[in-house]
Amino acid sequence: MRKQVIGIPQIAAAWDRGWLDLNKAASVEVSSEDENCPIESALLGDQQRGWRAAEPGTQTIRLVFDSPQKLKRIFLALRG
Repeated sequence: MRKQVIGIPQIAAAWDRGWLDLNKAASVEVSSEDENCPIESALLGDQQRGWRAAEPGTQTIRLVFDSPQKLKRIFLALRG
């Protein structure tokens, strides 16, 4: 098994490294959303609020790109 320990990039720094501008490249669908923590907060770099579901249980976040994309990395951070 191969393993590499990596640091977690800061969100603001990630935007400077060629990450997709989701505001221009895709639309998003969510199964549930707390009105105080909308999905835009998570996808557009608001580190203070993030996204929160309005209902408990399994959730779906779907990104629908306007045109096909070659994705190399998806960064997901979960907070408890």
